[in-house]
Amino acid sequence: MRAAVRAWIDSVATTVVHPSELDAVLGPEPRSGVTLVSDDGRQILHVTFDGDRSGLCWEAGTELLLSWGPVPPGAPAGQVVDDAEYAYDNPWFALPDGGEPFEITAARARQAAHEFLRTGARPANVQWVVKP
Repeated sequence: MRAAVRAWIDSVATTVVHPSELDAVLGPEPRSGVTLVSDDGRQILHVTFDGDRSGLCWEAGTELLLSWGPVPPGAPAGQVVDDAEYAYDNPWFALPDGGEPFEITAARARQAAHEFLRTGARPANVQWVVKP
């Protein structure tokens, strides 16, 4: 059986088990974002929607990461760099379209939320940087 996550919007929590339930929660793309918490409370994915300037924040144990951008073609999925300054010099973190870092599309943010629901792990469809 699939694990449940709690989806928080403002101060209202909804238990989500199936992808269709997650779609219903994510449907209005709330400007305040959606916080998804694993059933054991140890992994948290915060999704902020703002069109092509959406973003993710991941918390697990001592990890506190921000989404950097999409995974460039040929790059290993779900990479993490310790400092944003190093990301600018890392060819795997260079955004192919020259877009600003820390920004992903709303569609990619939704994909990440679905991956978290499916796996309970940090989504691998974006590159990650340690939050300063």
